Amino acid sequence: MIKLMKKSKRNRLWTIGLVFSVISTGCSKENTSSVFVPDHDIKKPSENTGNPDSRTVDFNRPDGVYTKEQATMDFGADVVMTWQNMDVISNRARVRLPANTLSQGNIVNIDVADGTEYELSFKVRFGEGFDWSRGGKVGFGFHIGNGYTGCNKADNGLGGTARLMWYNPTGTKTNKVTTGTYFRPYVYYRDMPENCGNSFGRQSKQLATDTWYTVKIKVKSNTGSNTDGMVSYEVDGENLLTQNLRWTTNDNYGKIKYITFHSFRGGSQEYWQSATDGYIYYDDLVYTRIAK
Repeated sequence: MIKLMKKSKRNRLWTIGLVFSVISTGCSKENTSSVFVPDHDIKKPSENTGNPDSRTVDFNRPDGVYTKEQATMDFGADVVMTWQNMDVISNRARVRLPANTLSQGNIVNIDVADGTEYELSFKVRFGEGFDWSRGGKVGFGFHIGNGYTGCNKADNGLGGTARLMWYNPTGTKTNKVTTGTYFRPYVYYRDMPENCGNSFGRQSKQLATDTWYTVKIKVKSNTGSNTDGMVSYEVDGENLLTQNLRWTTNDNYGKIKYITFHSFRGGSQEYWQSATDGYIYYDDLVYTRIAK
């Protein structure tokens, strides 16, 4: 009888231990699976924002010439075309527009990853005493597909651009004006009505020199021949333009390929020139690829 009791007790202890072991093992597996993430699901953060498709450029460098090599490091992408007339002053990028010139300043593209939807924002200031003249291209924008500029109409459906202008309808090289200048959109796309970029009849509030403005531009590719593409502009949080359109009619050319960085006077006629050097300052560029 005593032997039977000891055997029964041993069996109960063995059973309890087995159940406890199973429960412990099950809990351990459950806890492990709840925190495990496969490596291929982890998106490595960028050095700037935690989003690998986003970058912030604040131009925090010592005063002096801002080289193409430095810019390539800051933008995190190759800079295409000739980089010139650039300095860093007080942690801001500054571009010089030489006197008596057109299409001179800095006209480059930043070779970002292709995407179907992007947005960017930046701060811009025209230097104290800046001569508005008739106007010019300013700041950052987007190049879609082949991209079109220079009054080359984009009606073949193979590309477009979304850039920004400053414009004064009465200013000229010989008529220096201090008022009446504003931003306006400057867009090349499949159905543009004229050879040169379309402003859609929109203009911002009046601009002043030595004043910072925050500009935001967003573009989305269209599909096929549909008008489901989009472009929008904001200045200091106020909507300047939101427009559906078709950039292209061929999906092989429909993606955003570059961020443009164009700062120059023109137009092509002499009245767009200025008799003096002009300076435009930039800060806090942020660009984000929203969709591939």
